Amino acid sequence: MKLSKLLYLVILAGALLALATWTSKRHHAAPPAGIGRALLPQLDLETIARLEITHSGAPLIIARGDDGWRVESLFGFPADVAKLRDNLLKIKELKIGDVARGMNVDTNATLVDIQSSAGKPLATLRLGKRYEHASSGSAYGGNTGGRYLSVAGDPQVYLVKESLDDFDGDGKVWVDTQLLNVPSTDIQTIELAAPTGGVLTLSRATGSLQLQGLATNEEFDASKAYGVESAFSYLSFSGVADPKLDDAKMGLTAASTYRVRLKNGDQYTAQIGQAVTNVTDRYLRLTAELASPGTNATQKAEVEKRKTDMDRKFGHWTYLVSAYTADNMTRTRADLVKPKATTTNAVETATDAIAPKP
Repeated sequence: MKLSKLLYLVILAGALLALATWTSKRHHAAPPAGIGRALLPQLDLETIARLEITHSGAPLIIARGDDGWRVESLFGFPADVAKLRDNLLKIKELKIGDVARGMNVDTNATLVDIQSSAGKPLATLRLGKRYEHASSGSAYGGNTGGRYLSVAGDPQVYLVKESLDDFDGDGKVWVDTQLLNVPSTDIQTIELAAPTGGVLTLSRATGSLQLQGLATNEEFDASKAYGVESAFSYLSFSGVADPKLDDAKMGLTAASTYRVRLKNGDQYTAQIGQAVTNVTDRYLRLTAELASPGTNATQKAEVEKRKTDMDRKFGHWTYLVSAYTADNMTRTRADLVKPKATTTNAVETATDAIAPKP
């Protein structure tokens, strides 16, 4: 092969390599200029006074009034301000992770309408499907989180890294459903009062709680005590009753009572009503009496704050709790007492257990 021909082939190969490199770069074009840009840079959290969230059916409304944020769809129950602010902050800080060209947010999208106190729309989002499969070229690398959404006034659909799951939930997502968290070790006595007037008392003299008033041939069935002791541990509600409901219709005019006194003098009382129509949950109402803090100014302030918080959560509301929770607060004497094993029976039982079978 002549030198001139070899040189020609080398030049041709170089040209083909350059063309391939240029073509490859075109196929891996730079991401759109909007990547990383804030979606709602002008949104001021302090001006937000109302959220209307529509996923299916009637809108879920959360509004700010003179006495704070409330969930109107839950009869005006106080909203969990920390959770609300956290989610609004997520919306405020939304950034474009990718531009979904040619995509439309589906008709089953969750509509989030953010308004001012005057009812002026501050921002409206349509939350579409979640992002499930990240690619190596994604703005998130291997992250499989995120969601597609659109903003009113902008025809484009964007991918953001936040999934914004809370906006798909019902009213309970936006409130603190925990009512009490009383460790059983803090309890001094428990009283279970039936509507007929009978009262069972569990008292802690030393060690574990014991049922009072046992006959000589009876003993406390400690295996049944755990649920009774822990009824106020992580006590949560599954719903809020309509404040317009009559006490008689909820079974609260002749209710069972579950009362706990703590070692520090605090006392909590639950009235347990009847089952809610068409479900197994039962109505429950709570009251609290906090022990006097003495003369210490700091302790007085803490107790007053607790009283205010409890009045806000207990004073005006009737809750729905699970049947399991209600059952533990309404145990009868028959549930907690068993015949006392005699010495003879105990020895026979032990002998039978170790005797070889024929």
